[in-house]
Amino acid sequence: LSGAESVPLDLALQRMETGNHSLEAARAKIGTAQENHKASLGNFLPVVKLQASATHLDRDVVMDLDPIRTAMLQIQSGDATQLQNLSTTMQTGTPMTQVQQAAFQQGYSQSLDAKLPHFLDTMAQQNDWGVELVAYQPLFHGGRIFAGERVSAARESAAGADLEKQKGDLRRDFTKYYVQGALLRQSIALRTQALETIQRHRDQAKKALDAGLVDRASVLRADLAISEARTSLSDDGMKLNSVSITLAQMSGGTDFLLPTDTLAPPPILPWSADSLERSVAQRNPFLKSLSAQQEVAHRAVAVKDADFLPEVGLFGKYEFNREAARSALQPIWVVGIKGEITLFHGGGDYHQRAAALSTEREVAAMRSEASSALQAQTKRQILALRQARTRWDNLSTQSELARESHRVAESRFAQGQATGLEVVDAWLSMEKADLERLSASGDGWIALGDILWATGRTGEFSDIWTGARK
Repeated sequence: LSGAESVPLDLALQRMETGNHSLEAARAKIGTAQENHKASLGNFLPVVKLQASATHLDRDVVMDLDPIRTAMLQIQSGDATQLQNLSTTMQTGTPMTQVQQAAFQQGYSQSLDAKLPHFLDTMAQQNDWGVELVAYQPLFHGGRIFAGERVSAARESAAGADLEKQKGDLRRDFTKYYVQGALLRQSIALRTQALETIQRHRDQAKKALDAGLVDRASVLRADLAISEARTSLSDDGMKLNSVSITLAQMSGGTDFLLPTDTLAPPPILPWSADSLERSVAQRNPFLKSLSAQQEVAHRAVAVKDADFLPEVGLFGKYEFNREAARSALQPIWVVGIKGEITLFHGGGDYHQRAAALSTEREVAAMRSEASSALQAQTKRQILALRQARTRWDNLSTQSELARESHRVAESRFAQGQATGLEVVDAWLSMEKADLERLSASGDGWIALGDILWATGRTGEFSDIWTGARK
């Protein structure tokens, strides 16, 4: 293949895990979840804001209480005039005249008016500004803040589990394609050898036909076998190209990536079936992801529970512009505590809580179903691996017998005791046994990959593969 590179499995897996773009996206998703979790922790801390404003009104806003002042002056001056009239009457025996009383009241009122300020207060100037420091510290929000933090933590765990699931899926698929590629390379080698052998036999059969020692059927059978071998060889070559492109794409590359390792016999599981079934429940990334999603759904119910509870918090405000806070209605600073509770919200909060609870039950049911399916799949793949090992052992014996049968047929053909048809059929039987044994080995390794995926052990495939080839 032009531009192809042959890479062993361990190195190919390293390239895949560092170059795969979907893993890069999953890692970025974890970063997002981590930052969101940190953001949720900030909800436990106070909110402090610095607010500034500048205003322009059509006029000064003035509170005018001068009518009260005028009434007070009139009452006070009238009372003083009456007291002065009473004092004059007691001293002289003659009351004050109306003109005297009016003059006295006017003079007293003017004296009092000069001493008493006007009842005017500018509530807001036409051009004004303000700078406020505002703070709020939540004390109790019905558990919503804590539940929100737990939701963020669960989503962070779910993102980590999703990354492990993504890695597991990619490792399983990558090793499956790698095994298929290794199988195809060995299959191509077998078919190439068969094609060369049959071509040599066809040439011998032609010479024997020219000498009148065999009939034309032997040559035709050899030609047919050559045509079939070329077709199978071409098909395997095309499949190998397709697998190589897929392996390169999964590794983040564009060139062909060819497997260089050869298939070893189907492996023997180093764990018991019971141990593998326990690993499914404890280590499978998909189940871990569903568990985290179940925790998210559970905490979402707690968030909805907070809608039925009060919210209590401390608040405070400080005004830096003392000119703006000069009236009694605008203090310089204020602190306090406040609480509120929603008594009725149209029933929407009740139904939203019911929906969140239903979602929690749905996720729990999905996890139970997934666990059951994974347990069953693991059992099936264990049986498939054992059957592949049994087939490989049986086919090893069958391959040796077919090889011996071909040797005998060639010897008899050289002595004129066998036909060319027998030689070709013997070789095809030997090739068929070798290909089936190769297929059994591939089936075994693919079954192992599925077992390791279900049990969360996909990272151990490379070690088992390397150990089996030593």
